[in-house]
Amino acid sequence: MLLYFDHFAHPLNAAELYDLLGLNTGKEEFLKDLETILEQGFIAHDSGYYFIAGEKTNIRDRLEKLRKAEKHFRIASYVSRLIFWHPFVRGVFISGSLSKSTVSRKDDIDFFVITEPGRLWICRTFLMLFKKVFLLNTKKYFCINYFIDSDSLEIPEKNLFTAVELAFLRPLQNPALYMHFMETNSWLRDYFPNKKFYPDGCMDKKDPWFKKTVEFLLKGKAGENLDNRFLHIYRKRAERKFGFSDQESFDLNFRTRKNVSKHHPNGYQQKILDEYGKTIREFELSKGIDLTLKK
Repeated sequence: MLLYFDHFAHPLNAAELYDLLGLNTGKEEFLKDLETILEQGFIAHDSGYYFIAGEKTNIRDRLEKLRKAEKHFRIASYVSRLIFWHPFVRGVFISGSLSKSTVSRKDDIDFFVITEPGRLWICRTFLMLFKKVFLLNTKKYFCINYFIDSDSLEIPEKNLFTAVELAFLRPLQNPALYMHFMETNSWLRDYFPNKKFYPDGCMDKKDPWFKKTVEFLLKGKAGENLDNRFLHIYRKRAERKFGFSDQESFDLNFRTRKNVSKHHPNGYQQKILDEYGKTIREFELSKGIDLTLKK
């Protein structure tokens, strides 16, 4: 995983390395192997963080991003309550760079939102209107690029990129739903068998009266029709604004269905996976080793 995170100039501490290890092993055995690899010169260590030997890694920058992340966590906690107060929101998690305890000047606070089934697009519309009207359309502290509903918790892309993003999700609202989400995506254990998931710091708040009122008014056929209408509007807009050359790429980055809304205009997932594959091949050739896991 050091090679994967080297792309982001993001060194990892021992606890993170153990959680992201692709082999099921005990901590003592892992730490011994880590020391061996360190002595062999494949990796380096500084201030509690490990990174690929010979690569330019600014530990001071990593620690500064960690300091900024602590401030942004406090902001994210407050914003998550604002999100949760909106109709049909059932769970709010931190995703993106902040979930990995790193924040640079250009980073937004990314949220992963789980909604009531059949009302995802009403929920999304309310939140986008809130951002445009009350936050002047800024996404610095309010970037929501992934919605799913609570009947569709299993993430279809089962690859390393998605596994890393899900493993680092930080739950802020609805701990029971977070645990159910992780149990539903049990395929993560194939990538990270040592990783344990806990809803630490996650709040379990009751719905405010106005949220309950709006949800009551949008029950039944009226709410269903409105949700379908918002879905149709967004789908047409996304196809027009972010049209891809093939449907597969469009669906990967702008999945727009009744139960999911995914907005990743930069096609980041495939870029990272392609670059990581290239990095692995180059490292194996330069070191004369095979990094294939022997399970």
